[in-house]
Amino acid sequence: MKKLLFSGWLVFQQLVAVTQPLGNDTLRLNLVAAEAGLLKSNLNLIAAYYDIDAAEAELIQARLWVNPNFVWNQDLYSNEQNRYFNVKNQRLVQVEQVFSIAGKHTNTVRLARISLEQNRLQVEDILRSLLFELGQSFFALEASQQKQRLLQATVARYDQLIASAEERLRVGAMASNEVVRLKSEQIAVRAELRQNQNDILNHLSVVRILLNLKESVYVVADQEEMPGNEPVVLHQLIDYALSQRPDHLLKLKQVSYQNQNLRLQKSLAIPDLNIAYQPHDKGSNYVRPYQGVNLEFNVPFFNRNQGNIKLAKVRITQAQTFLALSETTVRNEVAMAYEQFVNSKRGFEDYTTEFLQQTESLNTNANDNYTKKNINILEFIDLQRIYIINKTQYIDLRNAYLTSVNQLNFSVGKKVIP
Repeated sequence: MKKLLFSGWLVFQQLVAVTQPLGNDTLRLNLVAAEAGLLKSNLNLIAAYYDIDAAEAELIQARLWVNPNFVWNQDLYSNEQNRYFNVKNQRLVQVEQVFSIAGKHTNTVRLARISLEQNRLQVEDILRSLLFELGQSFFALEASQQKQRLLQATVARYDQLIASAEERLRVGAMASNEVVRLKSEQIAVRAELRQNQNDILNHLSVVRILLNLKESVYVVADQEEMPGNEPVVLHQLIDYALSQRPDHLLKLKQVSYQNQNLRLQKSLAIPDLNIAYQPHDKGSNYVRPYQGVNLEFNVPFFNRNQGNIKLAKVRITQAQTFLALSETTVRNEVAMAYEQFVNSKRGFEDYTTEFLQQTESLNTNANDNYTKKNINILEFIDLQRIYIINKTQYIDLRNAYLTSVNQLNFSVGKKVIP
């Protein structure tokens, strides 16, 4: 597995190298490359894979039979001959083997096999959760970085206007209150810029942890293409989730585990047989030499494993209850994610390409008209605010749409909408 992880890390580095034109401490990634990096380098995921290795080792151990027991007995001191370690006077050889009956060994192996299947499902669920968290953080980072570019361009635009206004103020061609108003708007935009920078840092921290990157690495999230219009039907999504989601399958597997555990506990109520063979015994019996067979087992008089059997029955009922809760949870989560997806899709579709082009034209015309004094400062500031609001809302709605797709895929358990 270590070789697989190492080779995976090399693949991830190659993906990063293709998308890294901005310097040694900057990574430009799209979501596909980020997911590849998570699959190969996320420490939580790597640690979870070792649980599978541990469960496989437990299965190997469960398959093994009990070792035979060898007994050697000899004379330590002979009073008659006043001799120590008189092997010729008395010696005994015995071989013992414990046999599990009533299916103990078989039930133990089956229980270990179910435990291995549970660990595999747990790793699948961990991977599913990590990919969901990466998607949400990546889209949030992308949206914040888009806002950052918008606000930086706005601040730069105000810098130019203020520099020009101060020059005109110096020659008496502009009132001082107009310059103050421009600076006031610039300060307000800078405040938004700083707050947005804090949001970027928060999202960056999450992405770095998920991808196991150093704190000095700055990740630039490439803008993702919008999802295609895939036909989705709610009841089909629910049925698929119930049959494929690893967390729900884990609850189902837990019922099987507890049923198998009950079988094991019932078989443990039957004692094991200990069969021994004495191929040679000289001096310990009335016949010299002596050959014999021993048969030993506990008498199930007091302890018939009653408590563990009762506990196993209780655990079955508990597991069935958790399974019913899981089904209800899956149904409601898929339904909620589906409704959020539809709602977000409709909100995003309000921003048509034509409307976005009109918004950009409005901003360009506002700058030109203010420079040419076709509009006053109040009209210019109002148009600037409308432009920022429209662009910010578009970024937020786009992010909400992408995250709703990610949420729907997570709730179903597969990428129903790529």
